[in-house]
Amino acid sequence: MCDWFRLVGDGEIGALIALWERAGMVRPWNPPEADIAAIRANPKSALLVAGPAERLAASVAVEDGGRRAWVYCHCTDPGVRGAGWGRRAMAAAEDRGRAAGHTKLQLLARRSNAPVLSFYDRLGYEESAVVVLQKWLDPVREQAFRGSPDVH
Repeated sequence: MCDWFRLVGDGEIGALIALWERAGMVRPWNPPEADIAAIRANPKSALLVAGPAERLAASVAVEDGGRRAWVYCHCTDPGVRGAGWGRRAMAAAEDRGRAAGHTKLQLLARRSNAPVLSFYDRLGYEESAVVVLQKWLDPVREQAFRGSPDVH
């Protein structure tokens, strides 16, 4: 794994949530505490962070999806964007995927987020020829999603 990144520690959860808030990652339908707990409880997932525990610079989660790995919660502190943390986070995710024997790494990005799409394009990621479908199983989270300006 990329030497810059480590598994998030128990004492870093507050700093991780603060990073996600600074990076604009928090959504009402995905409470960060619940997301972090779910990722950490899954033995096929790894939640990686970099930077000092009091102010994390970047995060990325990698989940073993069988023959492919999925990337979630990839973000950098806006104050250090452009310093290579996003690339390092993706390198750490790719290293983890390769080490697990995956042939492909996949992620989701909002079509409206042109800078992020451009970033992934520069790293060699391309749009897949599949459509992502969803069905909400939690009505409370669905209601929060439907009431958000992020709905697409």
